[in-house]
Amino acid sequence: MSATLADARLTFGHAVRAETLKLTTVRGMWWVAVASIVLGLMMVATSSRTVPEPGNELDWTMASIASAIVTPWVIVSVFAALQATGEWSSGMYRVSFAVVPRRGLWLAAKATVLGIYAGVVSIVVVAASTAIMLARYGSDGAVVDLGAARTWDVFIGVPAVCIATAVMAVGIGALVRSSGVAVTVVVALLVVLPFAGIIGLDWLAHITSYLPSGAGDSIVRSGAFGATTDDLGVAFGSVVMLAWAVGACLIAAVAMNRRDA
Repeated sequence: MSATLADARLTFGHAVRAETLKLTTVRGMWWVAVASIVLGLMMVATSSRTVPEPGNELDWTMASIASAIVTPWVIVSVFAALQATGEWSSGMYRVSFAVVPRRGLWLAAKATVLGIYAGVVSIVVVAASTAIMLARYGSDGAVVDLGAARTWDVFIGVPAVCIATAVMAVGIGALVRSSGVAVTVVVALLVVLPFAGIIGLDWLAHITSYLPSGAGDSIVRSGAFGATTDDLGVAFGSVVMLAWAVGACLIAAVAMNRRDA
């Protein structure tokens, strides 16, 4: 009997499989992925680029590759937030909480699945944009050096930032439960507030360096995730990015455990 009960015990793996099945049966998932990848690659393929200065070829190449992620990053993050709020707008949360009564476990599983989804999309974008850069701008000096740390700042940093931002977006969606509010908050954090310095709000520009965009730019070091005033460095930028992701989900988990739904 004990063995049977142990086999029947709900685990994190079971919750992840349930959320994976839920996500992959959503037709919009495929459209969002395709649209994100196509729009990202269009930025690389159609943008005119000046020839890099001698000795700056690698940095120029990696910055150009990273620039492809801007649009996919925002689209996938908004999609992740909508997948969380959709549980309440559709009433699906009743089924989800019946299958996974532990709400923190359910949130962790959903954040994991959507984080992986964001990571896969970003890896495809980075790989394809690398191929485009080498094919189109190889004669202009485009180069990828797998032995250089600068290369891996982009190859690892871009997917890591996209994963963390998607997890954060899930936490925001689960916290506010409103699609409109969630999208507004996510877009404000990723798109609106990072450009505060451009409109003359210098004091706010320093604060925005600690937003996901500023932390992401400090990790990737390319300007792909938006303008940043203060360079946090890769290590501290990673800590700030992780704090946004984990913090949003922890606050959402506490809020869900305190309310009826």
